[in-house]
Amino acid sequence: MRTITSASGQVETVTVRRSESADARGINSLICPSTQAVFGTVDVIHVL
Repeated sequence: MRTITSASGQVETVTVRRSESADARGINSLICPSTQAVFGTVDVIHVL
């Protein structure tokens, strides 16, 4: 676990883990049309 603090001073504890190929569908759902317009199509499996 890791504790992070935002610029506004809010403290939060998060759990970090490695991404797996099973996460690709969830990651793809975070990509919006404006992101694709700027960066183009991203092959999430290749990035992982």
